[in-house]
Amino acid sequence: MGFNGAEMLALAIGGCFCNDLRYVAHSHAVEIAEIDVQVTLFLEGDPIIATSAEMVVTCFTKDGIDAVNIIEEAKLSCMVSNSIAKGVPVSILLSDLRPRDKPLPR
Repeated sequence: MGFNGAEMLALAIGGCFCNDLRYVAHSHAVEIAEIDVQVTLFLEGDPIIATSAEMVVTCFTKDGIDAVNIIEEAKLSCMVSNSIAKGVPVSILLSDLRPRDKPLPR
């Protein structure tokens, strides 16, 4: 069946951060040797929802400089985690499109 919602949310948080981390490093002419992120979602309720998320980041640069400033800058620019943290509203609307195999009434 594929990923569940919690897995996709954790992937979005971690994936977006890793992408931003690479962009930030590139903008400072720093080459990354290794990135590892571990995202933990805390879930509760019925229906189940994510109540918080925690991401642990490991980053090593090729020249051995401390990556803490790059990590902090990526944290500030990460669209997914920043949007979630601000509580972005989500609207779910019903489409007015009809299935293609059913003709419109005359």
